[in-house]
Amino acid sequence: MPTDNRTSRLLEVLSGDLSQERLELLAREFETLAQDRSQTLVFFVLQHACQRLAAALEGEAVSIERFQDLIAGVADQIADILRGLHQGNVSVEKLERLIIFNLPKSGLVP
Repeated sequence: MPTDNRTSRLLEVLSGDLSQERLELLAREFETLAQDRSQTLVFFVLQHACQRLAAALEGEAVSIERFQDLIAGVADQIADILRGLHQGNVSVEKLERLIIFNLPKSGLVP
């Protein structure tokens, strides 16, 4: 996948601190990319991961420790997946690790 402005911009978003607003922005962008890129599954998984993390933060005060637990390493993992796409390397294992290890453990992941 050639580098384009949309995914490059997402890498910039991922370089900063994640917040609920950034997670929601990423989810919207990944949803759009899932509809107009050949790597539909990758962008769908990224969208889903961002939506679920944002939902876990929504509507409640979250302690700093809980927030850090929720987002630990997520930005780096997503950025690594996007860089892999740029190199033509789609890693299902990286997508699985993102889902298994970084989504809230509130019964959402089997």
